[in-house]
Formats: sequence, C-alpha cells, structure tokens
Amino acid sequence: MLRALVLALCVGASGLLCADDAGPGATRIAHWKDDKTGAFMLMFDDSAPSQVKFAIPELVKRQMVGTFYINAGSGQYKNLREDWEKKILPLGMEYANHTFTHAGAKDIANLDEEVLRCNEAILALISPGKPHLVSFGIPGVAKGAWNVTDAEIAQVLTKYHLIERPKVGGHFAQIDLKTADDMFKFAQQAIDTGSAQFVIFHGVGGDWLTCPLPEFTALLDKLVVVRDKLWIAGHISVHQYQVEREVASVQAKDAGGKKFSITLSCKADPVYYDAPLTLVTRVPSTWKKCHVVQGAASVDVAVTQGTVMYEAVPGTQPVVITSSP
Repeated sequence: MLRALVLALCVGASGLLCADDAGPGATRIAHWKDDKTGAFMLMFDDSAPSQVKFAIPELVKRQMVGTFYINAGSGQYKNLREDWEKKILPLGMEYANHTFTHAGAKDIANLDEEVLRCNEAILALISPGKPHLVSFGIPGVAKGAWNVTDAEIAQVLTKYHLIERPKVGGHFAQIDLKTADDMFKFAQQAIDTGSAQFVIFHGVGGDWLTCPLPEFTALLDKLVVVRDKLWIAGHISVHQYQVEREVASVQAKDAGGKKFSITLSCKADPVYYDAPLTLVTRVPSTWKKCHVVQGAASVDVAVTQGTVMYEAVPGTQPVVITSSP
C-alpha cells in the first residue's frame, strides 16, 4: 500500500511544503471518509421483500446506507419493481449484482449472461450511458448449480467492471450471527483495526434466513452510537476510497497572502475511480474559518484544533485554501 504523503511548510524559495515539518499547510489524506477510524457495510442479498418493508425504512430513519445485492430477473424483485426502480435509489442506497435470476451458473457462458443481464438492469438505473463500478456477490444456490471456477468468475467480473465483495464466511446474519451484539463485533473490529468490515442480511423481520427485526434495529442503534468513528457506506464507495487512497499523493504549496494550494493526484483509472478523498490541512493558529475552492466547487469550513477538513477530487484542479473573516 502506498502511503499518502504528508507535506508541511518548508522555508525556501520554492514555497513547496515538505514532509519533515508539521507546520501550517501540512496536509494528509484521511484513512477513511470524513477522517473516520473504520468503515462498515450493511449488505442485503436476494431482493427480499422484507428489506423493502422493514430494513430500508429503518436505515433511512437513521440516515444510513445499505448495499442491496439484487436479482433483477427474480420473482421477488419483479413483484416490487416499482419500489426497487423508482423509490429506493433516491434514498441513497447502493445496488449490487447478485446475478439475474439467482439460479446458478452451469458454465461460463451462463454466468456471463446472468451477470450481464443483472448489470445492465443496475446500470440503467444508476448510471445510464456512463461506466460505473458495481459490486458483485456470488449467490448461494442448490448443490451442483454453480459450475464455474474462480478463474472464470474473475474473467467475467473483469469484463464487466465488477468488484467482488470480501470473503463472506462468518458474516451472515442469522446463519453465523444471531444477535445484535454478534453483528456489532465486526463494527468494533473495524474501529479497532482501521479496517472495512461488513454484515450480510437476507430477510429482515420476514422472508428467509430471517434476522429478527428487533436485533436488526438494535444493531443500527449501536452503530449510531459510534458514528463519529465509523463510516457506514456502500461497498463500491468503500472500495473506491480505499483504492484511491492507496495510490494517491498530495502536494501542498504556500501560495502567500494567507493562502495554500493543494494538489491531489491519483494513479487509479479516473473513469472508475473518481470519488472525492477527505483531506486534512493544518492552518495558522489565528485562522478560525477557511474558504476551500476546487474548480467550480467551494465551501466555507470551520477550523477545528488548528486543522481544516474537506473533500477533494483527485487529478483535477488544485484546491485553494484561504482564511475567511
């Protein structure tokens, strides 16, 4: 993993900021969005009706995001098509590919068809006409119905720009994790280790492999308590941030006149990795508020403990930070 460069003010004719001084202008890339300690993902498989009825309203109530691994050709999806295609996405949820029918893959050609058809349905909703990464989760199917190798899966995922979610063993609610306390252990692990962790649900308060609704809401309430430390986001959002962070670097320059210029570069493909990163810049002790500008975007940000935190898109215009009255 490439370490993000931390650059600080260096006295010299060039005005460049150097890594061996933590004075005004020192800038670092936050490990996670909003400088949270860890990241946590709530994942939901199979387009289960109870997710629409119970899980999503509880997420919205707490302003949380879930990743929904849909089967766009399944009966349960079609029965609630209006919800999945018109009502849920505007709430900020992330859709992911769980194959079109959840029937399995008899060979690589069948897998290609299942993945492509589901992906086309998702992209038509989230990014019509534009490339976009989509998360992928292998469906649990009947014995003998999944007849493709890991290499064949990787081939198809690469072809359609899909990102396979982390290994799922031990992460399933109801199967592996019976209580809110069981599930919350992964959230605590993310905080303790600075990592990204997750829990996967099927039914919530109904349907199959059901997580009881009281346990689900208890987990969400536990997550609310640690929200200052934990970034709760969709899988692709977490993946993009992590990939960009690991191949990004930042350069800072003292532009004079109570002004700093910050350049954020990234080696990841900007077509698919264009999410903003969180930057934290140290400013002079007399500054109370900053005006932060990148291209056409601008925001006024309060100074907290001598630093200002803001978002910047890698590989575009420099960020200019000035003191505000």
